[in-house]
Amino acid sequence: MSPRHFLRAMQPLRASVFSRATTTPPTTTTIHPLLPSTSSILSGPLRRLNSTTTTTTTTEPADQLRTAEAAATSTTAPPSLRSYPYSTKLGTVVSVGKMQHTVRVNHRHTEWDAHLRKPYPKVTTYKVSDPRDSLREGDVIEFTSGAPRGRHVRHVVERIVAPFGSAVEERPAVMTRQEREAERLAKRVAKWERREQRLVAEGVPLEEAKKERVGKVRRLVQERVGAWA
Repeated sequence: MSPRHFLRAMQPLRASVFSRATTTPPTTTTIHPLLPSTSSILSGPLRRLNSTTTTTTTTEPADQLRTAEAAATSTTAPPSLRSYPYSTKLGTVVSVGKMQHTVRVNHRHTEWDAHLRKPYPKVTTYKVSDPRDSLREGDVIEFTSGAPRGRHVRHVVERIVAPFGSAVEERPAVMTRQEREAERLAKRVAKWERREQRLVAEGVPLEEAKKERVGKVRRLVQERVGAWA
């Protein structure tokens, strides 16, 4: 007989087998003397492993920063301020100075051809927002998507990976994500206040002026969802 089967044969029967016939609680079941007790098992490496995994909780600085930003946004942001998901790309600046605070960036990647079933290199040009005019032609940058900066601008520079020409210290500093979010929040709050002042000047009650404006489509959706509920 295999040692594994021999060890299983030596173990006592489970309490669930006699649950219908007897009323003895599961805690009264005896353990075979040849087998280690539960307390000795818990006092070994398993117990140390459980204690370290349950008591030590590490929080990354990025997670703390996101939590702080979310808390600040939830308390001070107007209800119409959206949070956009974003993705990161790497590209090379190919055109500077032809648009206001905007540059053209070539992003090299591969595209799968469904007919030939092979990946092929491809270059996609993006319009990237540069709020402080920190970029120069030839720079290798990291840019991200997110909140739209214009009608055809959906990306913003995140950092300069490899500068070309002048050094990074000689240029205006690239805006961080926290600075961009703070500026976006300030603009939306100012717009919200101007809207309230305009409605109050027109004779609208202050309580009605503070309410969020609901568009026609959104109002119809809310009415239908409320009717179905």
